[in-house]
Amino acid sequence: MRILIIDDETDILTLFKEFMEIFGHEVEIAIDGGMGVEKFKDANFDLVIMDYRMYGKDGLQVSKEIMNIDKNIKILFVSADSSVKEKAIEMGAVGFLIKPFGINVLMREIERVSKI
Repeated sequence: MRILIIDDETDILTLFKEFMEIFGHEVEIAIDGGMGVEKFKDANFDLVIMDYRMYGKDGLQVSKEIMNIDKNIKILFVSADSSVKEKAIEMGAVGFLIKPFGINVLMREIERVSKI
């Protein structure tokens, strides 16, 4: 699966990327929403994993932009801010994980989403 991770926490980007690659996924990372949208425009992804709270654009804004490019893209939110979970799902996100969570939880969610 080709995955784009958008998060402004570099430790999370590194950790997620390393584990996903171990499980055979091809991963690109972006440190903010603007960079994420640009990377999305330049490549085909099966899944976007993103935080809600980021510098500049928040995850909901970025989701709208990405879904305007590809309305069928699967977006999985990973955020400590559960207040936007309902809105994210209404917008079309395929899931919402509340930080902190174990890497095994993330990998199971990626597996679930890959079957949608």
